[in-house]
Amino acid sequence: VTTMQMGPEQVVAMLSAEFEDDRRTPQIEACITRIETAVKDEFPELVALFVKPQTPEVFAARQAALKKHT
Repeated sequence: VTTMQMGPEQVVAMLSAEFEDDRRTPQIEACITRIETAVKDEFPELVALFVKPQTPEVFAARQAALKKHT
């Protein structure tokens, strides 16, 4: 999860998530909607949540690449 404070009470969050391979687009959309609802209920200052489906392997590779540049 990555967050960005946009204002005193405005936060944007980005989330990478893995979904089961047999899930179809409507199922993934429904899952993302449930995640958005739950997170916004808990954190009303959240104005946007971006969810990126991603495999653990791709996530690890991108994290490793980021570490090389920091």
